[in-house]
Amino acid sequence: MSDYAQPPHTPTLDISPFSLATPPEELQELRDLVRLSKLGPRTYENSSAGGKYGVEYAWMAEAKDRWAEGFDWTAVEGRVNEYPNFKAKVVDDDGAPYSIHFIGLFSQKKDAIPLMCIHGWPGSFLEFIGFLSALKTKYTPDDLPYHVIVPSLPGYAFSDSPPVDRDWVLQDSARLLHKLMVGLGFEGGYAVQGGDIGSYTARIMARTYDSCKALHLNFCAMTCPEEAADTPLEKYEREALERSDKFVKFGTAYVMEHATRTATIGFVLSSSPLALLAWIGEKFLTWTHETPSMDEILASVTLYWLTQTFPRGVYPYRQEVIDDTHGSMTDAECRRVIKDGAKRYMFHPDPEYHCEKPMGYSWFPYEIVPVPRAWAATTGNLVWYRPHEKGGHFAAYEQPEALLGDVEDFLKQAWV
Repeated sequence: MSDYAQPPHTPTLDISPFSLATPPEELQELRDLVRLSKLGPRTYENSSAGGKYGVEYAWMAEAKDRWAEGFDWTAVEGRVNEYPNFKAKVVDDDGAPYSIHFIGLFSQKKDAIPLMCIHGWPGSFLEFIGFLSALKTKYTPDDLPYHVIVPSLPGYAFSDSPPVDRDWVLQDSARLLHKLMVGLGFEGGYAVQGGDIGSYTARIMARTYDSCKALHLNFCAMTCPEEAADTPLEKYEREALERSDKFVKFGTAYVMEHATRTATIGFVLSSSPLALLAWIGEKFLTWTHETPSMDEILASVTLYWLTQTFPRGVYPYRQEVIDDTHGSMTDAECRRVIKDGAKRYMFHPDPEYHCEKPMGYSWFPYEIVPVPRAWAATTGNLVWYRPHEKGGHFAAYEQPEALLGDVEDFLKQAWV
């Protein structure tokens, strides 16, 4: 591991090695809380509706038992600690310091391409463990073609929280991640990859900073743009959009809760690990192509619980609905909000964030918003595209080898 842990340049910010090591008393407290928490009664909605109304009682009961007795968080920590983890002190423009956690897989090749991979919600850096494993299997430090940086977004996992005395938006998170890359010596150029909220952050970085030379996405949420309204869809695109229509109609209530009652849902999900499990577990069960194992879901929820990620990291959703932070809406925007039920897709279709740099897009059939190629092409300089037959919302987790192959093929074309 040590060979992968050596940055190619002398960092201009303070970085220190970091290992996951949760105190035993915290793990015991979590097990006690899980054991003592009540599930609530069986109902038609949680027992006989086939998951139509959310997570089912039988699954929750099984997960509760497994979480209280049998699930091994220390084994998860051990797997994560097989990779070089760091914390970096990133100083923002106003002088405020933020500790940002990241996994760094550094190459010893002189011409290695710096690549940042950014997670979303309810994901974390854990999404990219399989991706990093595939890299270590394929390459040694001597021939690794990339310097791979997998950060925890501000407010997530082991990164510092946003400030409590002022607003914080994804542009702020993008700025810190850019400063991290510059501080690691990659000011001369880096590529960025992202899904979910990570795709928004990645697009902001590509649009805002000259050092960000290429953008790869596996999520490009938007409605059909006028420019693509008459473009025929492929059969696989049409079928995926039909599946997505069900999600848009019946699976997006969480967005409004996150965005409009951010504080309230933060308290709710911080009060009980079972509440957090139901809220997040449902997403892993329904947003994936193949259902993850119980322990894989519990690993993500445990990380969120131990690091209080949910209330600290839910801030991006406030930018997805009516937002008075950045000025008043025009009449046209008001009409659109009424039409779309206050839900809007941010950044990707926004002309302000049109990406002129080389952009790649990986399409997965069970993505919650599987945007067709023609739509995505209106948002930037789309030079590379590949559709897949398997995979859902968590591409780096579900299809790590496929996503790695996509990123590699994209960079061969885009990095000049």
